[in-house]
Amino acid sequence: MILDTTKNQLAADSALPNYDTAVGIHPKRHVPQAPIKYDFTGWAQSSMFLMPPRGFPIQQPLYRITVELDLNPFLPVSHVTKVFRCGDQENELVAEFSFALNHKRAVLSMGDTVTRLSNALFSVNSTPKHFNWILGHRLHWDCREMLGNGSPLCVCYLPPSSTAGQYEGVKIASFIPPPPDASPPLPDATITIFPQGHQLMDHIIVSALVVERMLTR
Repeated sequence: MILDTTKNQLAADSALPNYDTAVGIHPKRHVPQAPIKYDFTGWAQSSMFLMPPRGFPIQQPLYRITVELDLNPFLPVSHVTKVFRCGDQENELVAEFSFALNHKRAVLSMGDTVTRLSNALFSVNSTPKHFNWILGHRLHWDCREMLGNGSPLCVCYLPPSSTAGQYEGVKIASFIPPPPDASPPLPDATITIFPQGHQLMDHIIVSALVVERMLTR
């Protein structure tokens, strides 16, 4: 009887969805074979969400993003952006970064690392729309192309193994923020994750938000 109860409990536990299933991110053995486009919801009540496509069976956000003011009297006034993971690990802080309003100070906290933002993201050849991300995973963001509505098209690459004059490697994401100079209502930002990017979602989302802040700073 005890053995049967244990087996039943194990079966019930195994039937529960894991985090990957709940938020629509496939584990490594089920990597999507096509790009998936996610939408950032409109800004409301000091937060926004990253949502899966409408056709997904589970309409549950993947991430929640908040922004608040840091009024520490001993530091420059800053905007602090926090990225939380949703799903089974609701409200787990993935990363936070702050940009001072009238100062060059910028700080990033992700995992066990707290550092100045310049130690995680820097421009390529001093180009204001071309960045390398070197925290944890090396990513390359190229935002030099503009769409017809004024939105930048930011493409994320895994850098090639050989860097002999070549920056473009494997394309893993494309990010389209709203046009900064357009009249409201603004279109929602979108991010498309390619098959090899799903295992790097945390770093792609955080670095995309940092890049967007750099573009509009």
